[in-house]
Amino acid sequence: MDAMEAEQMTDSTLQSLAEVLSIPACGIDLSELYGLVVDRGHRLLDAERTVLFEIDPDLGALVPRASRGVRREELSGLAVRPGAGLVGTAFREGQTVAVSGPMPDDPVLLQFPSASAIATPIRADGEPTGVLYVGRRQPGPVNTDDLRILHLLADRCGTAQVYQRLLTQAARHGERVRQLVALPAAAGPGQPLRAALARICETAAGMLGVAVVVVVAPADGRETIRASHGLPEGIIANWPADWQGRLALDSATAHLLGLRTLVPVRLHSGLRDVGVAYFVDVKERRLSSDDGQIAELIGALLTAAVENATAVEGTHTAMQQLSAAQEQLIQTERARALAGVAGGIAHEFNNLLAIILGKTQLALERSDSTGIREDLTVIEETAWRAADTVRRLLAFVSTRSEEGMATVDLNALVQDVVTFTRPLWKDDSEAHGIRIEVATDLMETASVHGLATELREALTNLMLNAIDAMPLGGRLVIQTRHRDHAVELAVSDTGEGMSADVRARIFDPFFTTRSPQRAGLGLSVVHGIVGRHQGRIEVQSEVGRGTTITLALPEALSRPAGARALPMPTVRQPARTGQILVIEDEEHLRWMLVDALVNAGHTAKSAANGLDGLSLFQQDTFDVVITDLSMPERSGLDVAREVKQLNPKVPVIMITGWGDVVSPERIGDSGVDLILNKPFKMDRVLGVVDQALGLRQSS
Repeated sequence: MDAMEAEQMTDSTLQSLAEVLSIPACGIDLSELYGLVVDRGHRLLDAERTVLFEIDPDLGALVPRASRGVRREELSGLAVRPGAGLVGTAFREGQTVAVSGPMPDDPVLLQFPSASAIATPIRADGEPTGVLYVGRRQPGPVNTDDLRILHLLADRCGTAQVYQRLLTQAARHGERVRQLVALPAAAGPGQPLRAALARICETAAGMLGVAVVVVVAPADGRETIRASHGLPEGIIANWPADWQGRLALDSATAHLLGLRTLVPVRLHSGLRDVGVAYFVDVKERRLSSDDGQIAELIGALLTAAVENATAVEGTHTAMQQLSAAQEQLIQTERARALAGVAGGIAHEFNNLLAIILGKTQLALERSDSTGIREDLTVIEETAWRAADTVRRLLAFVSTRSEEGMATVDLNALVQDVVTFTRPLWKDDSEAHGIRIEVATDLMETASVHGLATELREALTNLMLNAIDAMPLGGRLVIQTRHRDHAVELAVSDTGEGMSADVRARIFDPFFTTRSPQRAGLGLSVVHGIVGRHQGRIEVQSEVGRGTTITLALPEALSRPAGARALPMPTVRQPARTGQILVIEDEEHLRWMLVDALVNAGHTAKSAANGLDGLSLFQQDTFDVVITDLSMPERSGLDVAREVKQLNPKVPVIMITGWGDVVSPERIGDSGVDLILNKPFKMDRVLGVVDQALGLRQSS
């Protein structure tokens, strides 16, 4: 406004402008400000009707927000399209428009006739946002003072709108900053990946006002993970699931899904893409530059969540592997110690049983009393049962890793495991008032090709799982049967059973429903053993109806191999006789062997230790040497080596009470020709000696 215009203004005009300027442009709500504007305009411009219109982006039309001289219900439903009538023209052309007299096509003047009318646009940041309309009783043009007042009122509205926008943007930015600051905690270490992705998607959707879908493909090729927020289930259900290092959703596919806005942001981790975040909407819209920066930041947070989850999972896996390795080492050392202790005990028992059986057999030959012979027979049978128990104990604790694949009698293995797990399923259970019945249903022959120690471990784990599944007692059945050129070993229980989710994970390492009592490695170990045997596993289970786990193992082409020691001959009298040297530190056993050999027609001398035995061997001529394995000063292996050095043609028979604890390879390398396991029958001793004499003659 220049000085001349100011001089031309009347005092009343200046007072009117001052009233308009007294309307605060900030600090009050827009609706309150709109009320003040139409009130001032209605009074100062002597208007019949005053209406403030504001553009509605959703309707694309101008709708009344405040008015004077018109009842509110009369304005209900009124919407003016840009370009329609006086109000629409002022909005579209961005300038003041006046009319005197009627306008046939004007939606406002048709509904609210006035002698004259004027409409001026309201602008905020240079863009039209509404229109201030005034209808007057007097016809004719609008004077300059009235225009000044009208323009100042419109400017007041525009200024207030700009201020309100700034306040809204500031609040929005503040809220965004607050949400962004809180997001790293959701994507930080220790958070499950699916939960972190879902949280970030939810926050991003709220910040940007669009739906968010994130698709992540882990580096190990496992199942693609997808999280979303803000989309209908129908669209999510039809979302493309493929991932080949490229965008899984393009514009054409998005259009088919009903999406009109698609902004993809790749998730980069190092030199590779780990996924894509999609910012989508069913309506067409353009993200602002600020929104684009927010989307990129959200993509970085999503990538961080993937990287953190991968790092945590890798650390967790490494810790599990370390824990498993430590546990395996402990178990190995424990088994090794148990094998040593059991082997020592077995050796002592075998020595004692050899004496008992030997003396019993000699007594049977010398006794004519029927009653005494019956008692001796009972003693002999009991001793053999004890020997069989010792043999099973040695087999059960055997941990030789160098054992090769061989024919295994699965039925015998089942009997061994049932016997040695008896304290668990019977004694311990009954001590807690629980009864578990164990039954076997074994076919006549069940020979498989495999490692006896590993198969024994697998069956033991299956039995332990079955026992755990029956905390209130029940029935456990072990079956062997033929099917499809394989031998099946089935372990069934009447326990709690498993749900589908549990069945899907039972072979996962460290998965257990019995924590912390179990480490969760039992069935994963079984799975590994069956895999190494080229077999398969079948699981049948229902909640409340028990479980059956079946192992299908390759059938052996031949029957199980016999013991290394020679079979017992069917004749008592040897075909050959000779001079035998017996070296045995157990006095009773030594004299028993000498008596048996002499009674069979041989000449026999004996020594109580290895040094005395070697001294006798150097002083005399012997056809066969029988030596115990475990002796003071010189072991049986040392004796065998020195005998072979002195006379390689003399066969050496090794007596051992250690069963399979000492490897056959080690014994063979020492020059031992034949092995005789304690305890033994006298017929077997004579048969082995006869075989040794045959070796002497052939040499």
